[in-house]
Amino acid sequence: MSKPKSVQGLDRIARLLDLVPFISSHQGISLSELAHAFSTTQSHITEDLNTLWMCGLPGYTPLELMELSFESGFVTIRNAQTLEKPRSLSRDEILALILGLENLKDQVTDHASTISSEIDTLLSKLSTLVGSSMHERVTTNLPALAAIRSQLSYAIANRRTLEITYHSLVRDKVTTRNILALDIYIDNDIEYVLAFCELSGAHRTFRVDRIVSAKPAQPHSVVPDTLQSFTSDKVKIGMKILSRERDALESLGLEAKDRSESLDVEVEAFNTEWATRTVMSMGGAIRVTSPAQCVEEVAKRASKALIGYGFTSK
Repeated sequence: MSKPKSVQGLDRIARLLDLVPFISSHQGISLSELAHAFSTTQSHITEDLNTLWMCGLPGYTPLELMELSFESGFVTIRNAQTLEKPRSLSRDEILALILGLENLKDQVTDHASTISSEIDTLLSKLSTLVGSSMHERVTTNLPALAAIRSQLSYAIANRRTLEITYHSLVRDKVTTRNILALDIYIDNDIEYVLAFCELSGAHRTFRVDRIVSAKPAQPHSVVPDTLQSFTSDKVKIGMKILSRERDALESLGLEAKDRSESLDVEVEAFNTEWATRTVMSMGGAIRVTSPAQCVEEVAKRASKALIGYGFTSK
């Protein structure tokens, strides 16, 4: 049975990458010997060489292209410095692949035993390149992290309180606290959970990978007033940009095409608290127009700020 075209294509790309360093170290090798070394036919090798003949650095003039000679039946190559080293993965690339394969393995169902077996084979090969001990250190926290993420997702969906053990690297301290998880998001490839923390009595953001453990806690006897502004669904908030248009659009996560010519915009958020803080941080460049609850919150926050600076209403 012949291989699918996609597999044949991948095999050929791998062969093309390996041909350059091999020929560089075996100048003058015959086409038949080259075909035998790569377990393919002489016609396939000729096709590969014709492809490599058009490869090189950007510019693609004779000065940048590789120089191949094989008309006589013997192959030589010049000007191939960029690809003359055998392809290999760096240590960081291998560790990244191990992490990705471990995550993929956790998602494979029991029915896909063939895929799981192939993943195990790849992991075994990669672990020999970095050392089995390194493989174990890299993958130790993955099952625990998956369990914590599952607990957080369930707590958010069902409005349940969690008891977490959290390691703060800033203070180098591990604390246990009850949180009401509100949302999980990713920022700069780092996963965070937004929650109300009973220990601090305010909203806090926690890195998911620094949560040591998580388990269901006793439910809140009284839901804090500050949580009333949080909802399980997104809230649509109307705003008007008064000045500093570019800064305002960036703060709201919008592009110029997301607004009308009148500078009226509408954003969606999981809570009005975020909108209030964003508007306050812009120093009057943005005004909230709806809903009424958010308008009132901004007004109260602004009044408190003015009082703090010594201003009083007449």
